[in-house]
Amino acid sequence: MNSIISYLLEIAITFAICALTFGYLRPYLRRVLVDLCGAEERAQFWVAFSNILLIGLPMIIALTYKPEAANAIELFFEITRKISGNFGGFLFALLGTGMIVACFSLFAPKTPETESK
Repeated sequence: MNSIISYLLEIAITFAICALTFGYLRPYLRRVLVDLCGAEERAQFWVAFSNILLIGLPMIIALTYKPEAANAIELFFEITRKISGNFGGFLFALLGTGMIVACFSLFAPKTPETESK
């Protein structure tokens, strides 16, 4: 396998899985943020911010990949190690986003309707 093809494959796999995962999380995150922010526009900003963070951080990590394997078997395991590192970056970004939302929910002003639930 060509080094350029393996590089592009690693980037494509990282992007696809991060985008699919964020696509799954987006509606839930949006509902929570609308509730916390109190306005659709504010919540939309934080959803976009989370989108950039959760896809951008793993992609930055993915762009640092430089294939060095001599044969196809080594290349396969090199790509899988790099992709696992990329997803470690995704989980780090997801944990950071979760912590920010959790802290924000502790300090966000509560409406009487929210407090009675």
